Amino acid sequence: MIKIFLTGYPGIGKTTAIQKINNYLKLRGLKTGGFITIEERDTRRRIGFKIIDISNLNSEWMAHVSLFEGPKIGKYNVNIDAIDKIGVNAILYALKEADVVLIDEVGPMEMLSRKFRDTLNLVMKSDKPAVLTLHRSYTNKKLPELETDKEVITLQISRSNRDAIPLVASTEILKWI
Repeated sequence: MIKIFLTGYPGIGKTTAIQKINNYLKLRGLKTGGFITIEERDTRRRIGFKIIDISNLNSEWMAHVSLFEGPKIGKYNVNIDAIDKIGVNAILYALKEADVVLIDEVGPMEMLSRKFRDTLNLVMKSDKPAVLTLHRSYTNKKLPELETDKEVITLQISRSNRDAIPLVASTEILKWI
Protein backbone atom coordinates (compact mmCIF):
# COMPACT_ATOMS: atom_id res chain seq x y z
CA MET A 1 0.00 0.00 0.00
CA ILE A 2 1.22 3.49 -0.83
CA LYS A 3 3.06 5.68 1.69
CA ILE A 4 3.57 9.30 0.68
CA PHE A 5 6.19 11.48 2.35
CA LEU A 6 5.82 15.25 2.10
CA THR A 7 8.91 17.24 2.92
CA GLY A 8 10.14 20.81 2.69
CA TYR A 9 11.47 23.72 4.67
CA PRO A 10 9.62 25.04 7.74
CA GLY A 11 6.75 27.29 6.79
CA ILE A 12 6.56 25.99 3.21
CA GLY A 13 3.09 24.47 3.65
CA LYS A 14 3.41 20.85 4.79
CA THR A 15 0.66 21.14 7.40
CA THR A 16 -1.55 23.05 4.98
CA ALA A 17 -1.00 20.28 2.42
CA ILE A 18 -2.07 17.60 4.94
CA GLN A 19 -5.18 19.64 5.80
CA LYS A 20 -6.09 19.98 2.11
CA ILE A 21 -5.47 16.27 1.52
CA ASN A 22 -7.71 15.49 4.50
CA ASN A 23 -10.49 17.71 3.13
CA TYR A 24 -10.18 16.35 -0.41
CA LEU A 25 -10.28 12.70 0.69
CA LYS A 26 -13.29 13.37 2.94
CA LEU A 27 -15.09 14.97 -0.02
CA ARG A 28 -14.44 11.72 -1.90
CA GLY A 29 -16.19 9.80 0.90
CA LEU A 30 -13.08 8.43 2.58
CA LYS A 31 -12.55 8.30 6.32
CA THR A 32 -9.27 9.79 7.48
CA GLY A 33 -7.48 9.67 10.80
CA GLY A 34 -4.26 10.83 12.34
CA PHE A 35 -3.01 14.17 13.57
CA ILE A 36 -1.69 17.56 12.59
CA THR A 37 0.61 19.91 14.45
CA ILE A 38 -0.20 23.60 14.38
CA GLU A 39 2.32 26.34 15.06
CA GLU A 40 1.15 28.87 17.64
CA ARG A 41 2.45 32.44 17.70
CA ASP A 42 2.09 35.43 19.90
CA THR A 43 2.32 38.75 18.09
CA ARG A 44 5.59 38.02 16.28
CA ARG A 45 7.31 34.89 17.47
CA ARG A 46 6.55 31.19 17.52
CA ILE A 47 5.72 30.06 21.06
CA GLY A 48 4.79 26.44 20.57
CA PHE A 49 3.02 23.67 18.74
CA LYS A 50 -0.36 22.07 19.35
CA ILE A 51 -1.01 18.49 18.35
CA ILE A 52 -4.56 17.91 17.10
CA ASP A 53 -6.38 14.63 16.44
CA ILE A 54 -8.12 15.14 13.09
CA SER A 55 -10.90 12.67 13.94
CA ASN A 56 -12.17 14.31 17.12
CA LEU A 57 -10.23 17.62 17.27
CA ASN A 58 -8.81 16.84 20.74
CA SER A 59 -5.64 18.86 21.21
CA GLU A 60 -2.85 19.59 23.65
CA TRP A 61 0.38 21.52 23.70
CA MET A 62 3.03 19.27 22.21
CA ALA A 63 5.77 21.81 22.81
CA HIS A 64 5.82 25.30 24.25
CA VAL A 65 8.26 27.91 25.47
CA SER A 66 6.39 28.05 28.81
CA LEU A 67 6.44 24.32 29.58
CA PHE A 68 8.88 23.52 32.37
CA GLU A 69 9.01 19.74 32.08
CA GLY A 70 10.01 17.40 29.32
CA PRO A 71 12.99 17.20 27.02
CA LYS A 72 14.16 20.44 25.45
CA ILE A 73 14.46 21.00 21.71
CA GLY A 74 15.58 24.51 20.91
CA LYS A 75 13.56 26.92 23.03
CA TYR A 76 10.71 24.43 23.56
CA ASN A 77 10.07 21.80 26.19
CA VAL A 78 8.34 18.81 24.62
CA ASN A 79 5.27 17.23 26.19
CA ILE A 80 5.75 13.53 25.39
CA ASP A 81 2.48 12.69 27.16
CA ALA A 82 0.62 14.83 24.59
CA ILE A 83 2.36 13.04 21.73
CA ASP A 84 1.31 9.70 23.22
CA LYS A 85 -2.20 10.73 24.25
CA ILE A 86 -3.18 12.67 21.13
CA GLY A 87 -0.79 11.60 18.37
CA VAL A 88 -0.31 7.90 19.08
CA ASN A 89 -3.99 7.36 19.91
CA ALA A 90 -5.02 9.21 16.73
CA ILE A 91 -2.76 6.99 14.63
CA LEU A 92 -3.98 3.78 16.32
CA TYR A 93 -7.57 4.88 15.71
CA ALA A 94 -6.75 5.59 12.05
CA LEU A 95 -5.12 2.19 11.60
CA LYS A 96 -8.24 0.53 12.94
CA GLU A 97 -11.08 2.72 11.66
CA ALA A 98 -9.95 5.02 8.83
CA ASP A 99 -9.31 4.50 5.14
CA VAL A 100 -6.20 6.73 5.15
CA VAL A 101 -3.66 7.60 7.86
CA LEU A 102 -2.38 11.20 7.99
CA ILE A 103 0.62 12.13 10.15
CA ASP A 104 1.91 15.70 10.48
CA GLU A 105 4.74 15.38 11.32
CA VAL A 106 7.62 12.97 11.77
CA GLY A 107 10.17 15.22 13.41
CA PRO A 108 12.60 15.45 16.32
CA MET A 109 9.88 16.31 18.86
CA GLU A 110 7.60 13.42 17.92
CA MET A 111 10.49 10.97 17.71
CA LEU A 112 11.26 11.56 21.39
CA SER A 113 8.28 9.31 22.14
CA ARG A 114 9.00 5.58 22.11
CA LYS A 115 5.28 4.91 21.63
CA PHE A 116 5.24 7.21 18.60
CA ARG A 117 8.23 5.44 17.03
CA ASP A 118 6.63 2.03 17.61
CA THR A 119 3.31 3.22 16.17
CA LEU A 120 5.03 4.78 13.17
CA ASN A 121 6.55 1.36 12.52
CA LEU A 122 3.02 -0.12 12.51
CA VAL A 123 1.89 2.47 9.96
CA MET A 124 4.78 1.69 7.64
CA LYS A 125 4.05 -2.06 7.79
CA SER A 126 0.28 -1.65 7.45
CA ASP A 127 -1.79 -2.12 4.35
CA LYS A 128 -3.38 1.31 4.80
CA PRO A 129 -2.37 4.23 2.61
CA ALA A 130 -0.63 6.96 4.58
CA VAL A 131 0.58 10.50 4.05
CA LEU A 132 3.32 11.69 6.40
CA THR A 133 5.11 15.00 6.57
CA LEU A 134 8.80 14.70 7.32
CA HIS A 135 10.87 17.28 9.15
CA ARG A 136 13.64 18.45 6.83
CA SER A 137 16.29 16.76 9.00
CA TYR A 138 14.73 13.36 8.19
CA THR A 139 14.46 13.81 4.43
CA ASN A 140 17.65 11.97 3.53
CA LYS A 141 18.06 9.94 6.74
CA LYS A 142 17.48 6.23 7.01
CA LEU A 143 15.17 5.74 9.98
CA PRO A 144 14.17 2.19 10.92
CA GLU A 145 10.69 3.48 11.79
CA LEU A 146 10.22 4.66 8.19
CA GLU A 147 11.42 1.48 6.49
CA THR A 148 8.79 -0.36 4.51
CA ASP A 149 8.34 -2.84 1.73
CA LYS A 150 5.36 -0.80 0.48
CA GLU A 151 5.32 1.67 -2.40
CA VAL A 152 6.82 5.03 -1.30
CA ILE A 153 6.58 8.40 -3.00
CA THR A 154 8.46 11.42 -1.66
CA LEU A 155 7.18 14.84 -2.69
CA GLN A 156 9.31 17.91 -2.01
CA ILE A 157 7.09 20.93 -1.35
CA SER A 158 8.28 24.28 -2.67
CA ARG A 159 6.70 27.68 -3.21
CA SER A 160 6.14 26.85 -6.87
CA ASN A 161 4.36 23.50 -6.32
CA ARG A 162 2.72 23.75 -2.91
CA ASP A 163 -0.74 24.45 -4.32
CA ALA A 164 -0.58 21.36 -6.57
CA ILE A 165 0.91 18.87 -4.08
CA PRO A 166 -2.35 18.13 -2.16
CA LEU A 167 -4.11 17.14 -5.38
CA VAL A 168 -1.13 15.08 -6.57
CA ALA A 169 -0.94 13.21 -3.24
CA SER A 170 -4.72 12.71 -3.03
CA THR A 171 -4.84 11.37 -6.59
CA GLU A 172 -2.09 8.87 -5.74
CA ILE A 173 -3.99 7.74 -2.63
CA LEU A 174 -7.20 7.26 -4.63
CA LYS A 175 -5.38 4.96 -7.08
CA TRP A 176 -4.73 2.54 -4.22
CA ILE A 177 -8.20 2.46 -2.68
